[in-house]
Amino acid sequence: MGLEMFNSAPPIENIEGYTAAYIYNDVSGSMVKRLKYNNARYIAKILADAVKISEEWDVDVVVPIPLHYKRLAKRGYNQSELIAKHIAARLGLKLDTTMVVRRMNTKQQAKLTEAGRKRNLKDAFIADDRCGGVSILLVDDVRTTGATLSECARALKNCGCRSVYAATVCFAKYEKGGSV
Repeated sequence: MGLEMFNSAPPIENIEGYTAAYIYNDVSGSMVKRLKYNNARYIAKILADAVKISEEWDVDVVVPIPLHYKRLAKRGYNQSELIAKHIAARLGLKLDTTMVVRRMNTKQQAKLTEAGRKRNLKDAFIADDRCGGVSILLVDDVRTTGATLSECARALKNCGCRSVYAATVCFAKYEKGGSV
Protein backbone atom coordinates (compact mmCIF):
# COMPACT_ATOMS: atom_id res chain seq x y z
CA MET A 1 0.00 0.00 0.00
CA GLY A 2 1.30 3.47 -0.86
CA LEU A 3 0.44 6.90 0.34
CA GLU A 4 -3.30 7.54 0.46
CA MET A 5 -4.19 11.19 -0.09
CA PHE A 6 -6.63 12.91 2.30
CA ASN A 7 -9.91 14.21 0.88
CA SER A 8 -12.35 14.81 3.76
CA ALA A 9 -13.08 14.22 7.44
CA PRO A 10 -15.81 15.04 9.95
CA PRO A 11 -15.73 18.59 11.33
CA ILE A 12 -13.98 19.29 14.63
CA GLU A 13 -15.66 21.25 17.41
CA ASN A 14 -14.15 24.76 17.81
CA ILE A 15 -12.36 24.51 14.41
CA GLU A 16 -13.51 26.49 11.34
CA GLY A 17 -11.69 24.35 8.80
CA TYR A 18 -9.51 21.25 8.72
CA THR A 19 -7.11 19.66 6.26
CA ALA A 20 -4.53 16.89 6.17
CA ALA A 21 -2.07 15.57 3.62
CA TYR A 22 -2.61 11.85 3.99
CA ILE A 23 -4.85 9.16 5.41
CA TYR A 24 -2.92 7.41 8.16
CA ASN A 25 -1.69 4.03 6.93
CA ASP A 26 1.50 1.93 7.13
CA VAL A 27 3.45 4.25 4.81
CA SER A 28 2.39 7.67 6.15
CA GLY A 29 2.37 6.35 9.72
CA SER A 30 5.92 5.11 9.33
CA MET A 31 7.09 8.57 8.24
CA VAL A 32 5.34 10.27 11.18
CA LYS A 33 6.72 7.72 13.65
CA ARG A 34 10.26 8.17 12.30
CA LEU A 35 9.95 11.92 12.84
CA LYS A 36 8.30 11.59 16.23
CA TYR A 37 10.27 8.74 17.83
CA ASN A 38 13.47 8.25 15.82
CA ASN A 39 14.81 11.82 15.66
CA ALA A 40 14.40 11.92 11.85
CA ARG A 41 13.82 15.68 11.90
CA TYR A 42 14.56 16.07 8.18
CA ILE A 43 11.21 14.38 7.48
CA ALA A 44 9.35 17.39 8.93
CA LYS A 45 9.88 19.48 5.78
CA ILE A 46 8.80 16.64 3.49
CA LEU A 47 5.62 16.14 5.51
CA ALA A 48 4.93 19.88 5.84
CA ASP A 49 5.28 20.37 2.08
CA ALA A 50 2.52 17.79 1.53
CA VAL A 51 0.01 19.74 3.67
CA LYS A 52 -2.02 22.09 1.47
CA ILE A 53 -3.69 25.07 3.15
CA SER A 54 -6.85 26.58 1.67
CA GLU A 55 -6.36 30.05 0.16
CA GLU A 56 -9.81 30.89 1.58
CA TRP A 57 -8.54 30.62 5.14
CA ASP A 58 -7.70 34.00 6.65
CA VAL A 59 -4.79 32.98 8.87
CA ASP A 60 -2.57 35.40 10.82
CA VAL A 61 -0.26 33.04 12.70
CA VAL A 62 0.75 29.37 12.77
CA VAL A 63 0.72 27.61 16.15
CA PRO A 64 1.91 24.04 16.75
CA ILE A 65 0.13 21.80 19.25
CA PRO A 66 2.41 22.10 22.28
CA LEU A 67 3.98 19.25 24.20
CA HIS A 68 4.11 19.35 28.00
CA TYR A 69 7.56 20.47 29.11
CA LYS A 70 8.32 17.03 30.59
CA ARG A 71 7.56 15.24 27.31
CA LEU A 72 9.48 17.91 25.39
CA ALA A 73 12.51 17.41 27.66
CA LYS A 74 12.34 13.63 27.17
CA ARG A 75 11.96 13.76 23.36
CA GLY A 76 14.18 16.82 22.85
CA TYR A 77 11.89 18.46 20.29
CA ASN A 78 8.24 18.93 19.33
CA GLN A 79 7.50 17.19 16.03
CA SER A 80 4.42 19.39 15.48
CA GLU A 81 6.56 22.49 15.90
CA LEU A 82 9.02 21.25 13.26
CA ILE A 83 6.15 20.68 10.81
CA ALA A 84 4.53 24.03 11.70
CA LYS A 85 7.82 25.89 11.16
CA HIS A 86 7.98 24.72 7.55
CA ILE A 87 4.29 25.44 6.89
CA ALA A 88 4.64 28.95 8.35
CA ALA A 89 7.73 29.66 6.22
CA ARG A 90 6.00 28.43 3.06
CA LEU A 91 2.95 30.61 3.77
CA GLY A 92 5.03 33.64 4.81
CA LEU A 93 3.38 33.66 8.24
CA LYS A 94 4.70 34.06 11.77
CA LEU A 95 5.23 30.90 13.85
CA ASP A 96 4.25 31.31 17.51
CA THR A 97 5.30 28.51 19.86
CA THR A 98 4.24 30.22 23.10
CA MET A 99 0.68 31.41 22.39
CA VAL A 100 -0.74 28.19 23.80
CA VAL A 101 0.86 25.96 26.45
CA ARG A 102 0.07 22.41 27.54
CA ARG A 103 -0.24 22.88 31.28
CA MET A 104 -1.02 19.25 32.13
CA ASN A 105 1.18 16.25 31.37
CA THR A 106 -1.64 14.16 29.92
CA LYS A 107 -1.55 10.48 29.07
CA GLN A 108 -0.73 9.63 25.47
CA GLN A 109 -3.97 9.56 23.48
CA ALA A 110 -3.24 6.45 21.39
CA LYS A 111 -4.60 3.85 23.80
CA LEU A 112 -7.67 5.81 24.94
CA THR A 113 -11.29 5.62 23.80
CA GLU A 114 -12.89 8.67 22.19
CA ALA A 115 -14.53 9.68 25.49
CA GLY A 116 -11.27 9.00 27.31
CA ARG A 117 -9.39 11.25 24.92
CA LYS A 118 -11.75 14.13 25.64
CA ARG A 119 -11.52 13.62 29.42
CA ASN A 120 -7.73 13.30 29.23
CA LEU A 121 -7.41 16.71 27.54
CA LYS A 122 -10.04 18.68 29.51
CA ASP A 123 -8.39 21.99 30.47
CA ALA A 124 -4.97 20.68 29.38
CA PHE A 125 -4.16 23.85 27.40
CA ILE A 126 -3.94 27.49 28.36
CA ALA A 127 -3.71 30.30 25.83
CA ASP A 128 -2.09 33.71 25.97
CA ASP A 129 -4.16 36.90 25.65
CA ARG A 130 -2.09 37.77 22.55
CA CYS A 131 -4.45 35.54 20.58
CA GLY A 132 -7.28 38.07 20.98
CA GLY A 133 -8.71 38.95 17.55
CA VAL A 134 -6.19 36.70 15.77
CA SER A 135 -6.91 33.90 13.29
CA ILE A 136 -4.77 30.84 13.96
CA LEU A 137 -3.67 27.76 12.04
CA LEU A 138 -3.07 24.92 14.53
CA VAL A 139 -0.64 22.26 13.31
CA ASP A 140 -0.26 18.70 14.60
CA ASP A 141 1.16 15.47 13.24
CA VAL A 142 -1.92 13.20 13.38
CA ARG A 143 -5.64 13.72 13.94
CA THR A 144 -7.70 10.80 15.12
CA THR A 145 -10.84 11.95 16.96
CA GLY A 146 -9.87 15.64 16.86
CA ALA A 147 -9.93 15.93 20.66
CA THR A 148 -6.49 17.54 20.92
CA LEU A 149 -7.19 20.11 18.21
CA SER A 150 -10.64 20.89 19.64
CA GLU A 151 -9.44 21.38 23.21
CA CYS A 152 -6.51 23.54 22.10
CA ALA A 153 -8.85 25.64 19.92
CA ARG A 154 -11.26 26.00 22.87
CA ALA A 155 -8.47 27.46 25.01
CA LEU A 156 -7.55 29.89 22.23
CA LYS A 157 -11.14 30.99 21.69
CA ASN A 158 -11.64 31.47 25.43
CA CYS A 159 -8.88 34.09 25.20
CA GLY A 160 -10.54 35.89 22.29
CA CYS A 161 -9.07 34.18 19.24
CA ARG A 162 -11.12 35.17 16.17
CA SER A 163 -10.93 31.83 14.35
CA VAL A 164 -9.02 28.57 14.40
CA TYR A 165 -8.16 26.35 11.45
CA ALA A 166 -6.27 23.08 11.74
CA ALA A 167 -3.85 21.09 9.61
CA THR A 168 -2.26 17.72 10.26
CA VAL A 169 0.00 15.49 8.25
CA CYS A 170 -2.31 12.50 8.70
CA PHE A 171 -5.96 11.83 9.38
CA ALA A 172 -6.38 8.50 11.15
CA LYS A 173 -9.74 6.83 10.95
CA TYR A 174 -10.68 6.21 14.57
CA GLU A 175 -11.38 2.66 15.63
CA LYS A 176 -13.09 1.97 18.95
CA GLY A 177 -10.65 1.01 21.66
CA GLY A 178 -7.98 3.43 20.54
CA SER A 179 -5.55 3.72 17.67
CA VAL A 180 -2.52 5.63 16.50
